Amino acid sequence: MIRETVTLSTTSDFSGWRAWARKLLHDKVSTESIQWIVEAPPSLYGTSATRTLPTAPSTASLPRALAAIFPAVFVSDAPDRLHLLYLTLQTLRDGMPVPDELAERLRSIAMETRKKALDLRCQMPDASNPEWQILHTSHTAALIDSQADALSNLRPTPWIVMAPDRTLLWDGREYRFGPGFTDNALPPSEVIETARELATAGRGNAYWDGIAPVRLHPTPGKIESSASLASLRAQAIDCQMCELCKPATRTVSGEGNPKARIIFIGEQPGDQEDLHGRPFVGPAGQLFDLALREAGGSRAEMWITNAVKHFKFIPKGHRRIHQKPDTPEINACTPWLATERRVLSPEVTVMLGVTAASAVLGRSVTVSRERSRPIPLEDGSIGLVTVHPSYLLRLPDEESKAREYTKFVNDLRMAISTLAG
Repeated sequence: MIRETVTLSTTSDFSGWRAWARKLLHDKVSTESIQWIVEAPPSLYGTSATRTLPTAPSTASLPRALAAIFPAVFVSDAPDRLHLLYLTLQTLRDGMPVPDELAERLRSIAMETRKKALDLRCQMPDASNPEWQILHTSHTAALIDSQADALSNLRPTPWIVMAPDRTLLWDGREYRFGPGFTDNALPPSEVIETARELATAGRGNAYWDGIAPVRLHPTPGKIESSASLASLRAQAIDCQMCELCKPATRTVSGEGNPKARIIFIGEQPGDQEDLHGRPFVGPAGQLFDLALREAGGSRAEMWITNAVKHFKFIPKGHRRIHQKPDTPEINACTPWLATERRVLSPEVTVMLGVTAASAVLGRSVTVSRERSRPIPLEDGSIGLVTVHPSYLLRLPDEESKAREYTKFVNDLRMAISTLAG
């Protein structure tokens, strides 16, 4: 008898599945009582609905050998994959060994998935042809997602991979996901033009940004060797550099103009950022956007990111209360932020709050003492310290808020004018 019906947003919604699995394991819901449903991808131009994922402590410890194959099983097209994964966790939660036949079934699915992924890479057209290359495939969207970064590094020539429910475009610099082409009989010229339009329309769209490849855990060395923002984002999907990854919904990477001359660095994602997978979209982010416009800037021209990439919180009823990240958590994220800044190579770095300033400057910082003055950075660029917009939201009276908001706008205006100077 079905007791729980869980709907995942896409075939690649590993973070959603993991959050629900923890909750259901904690509530002792058996695998036979769960119905897993995967929604079709949302429309390209629609906005992804905000969802609230459950929070629960982990009740099962996954052996390394199984952890290594879980992502490959999850992105497979095996119809019983979610049932098998949950059954494995349920068995471990109950202190029982995983039956040999179950472990073998998982390994078999993982091997088949990896074979399909290899076949997909081998099917890529010869890069000696300078024209756009097109590949039709029947593989699932999740498999396309999981191989995005590998495919982007395989061929420098622009190409398009079209699947029934996902399209992946590589323009020679970065990759973009889009909806599947249901009519693969389109003339190649129309396919290319349509894909180009989708890639352009998709920039900054919540649908494109929300489709995430599944990755094994990155290492500091691998992170620091990244040569592109696309590679960095793909690796960050399954980051486990510190304990914050466990309760958080997802890694929240930076976003914006990859050619930005100014980057803004905040502290960490908040509740809304954790749910949406985008930085600065909650109340503080909305205030930041308002102040940036008043200062003469545009978010579309900037790069926005955080010093810490996971949301740190404590649950309180149905709410998640923000907690300040500790020094070890900030240090764990250092490779992400340092590589992000190296790839972007901005002329001005604006540090919003003490956490961001400490992460960039590598020392303790008092915002009031170092605010509103240019600081030469080691890479030859200019740094500027100011308050985090959440500080303005916490002020007790309207007079203080108005006064501090004006100072904040002036700091942003100073950062923008530094470029002209």
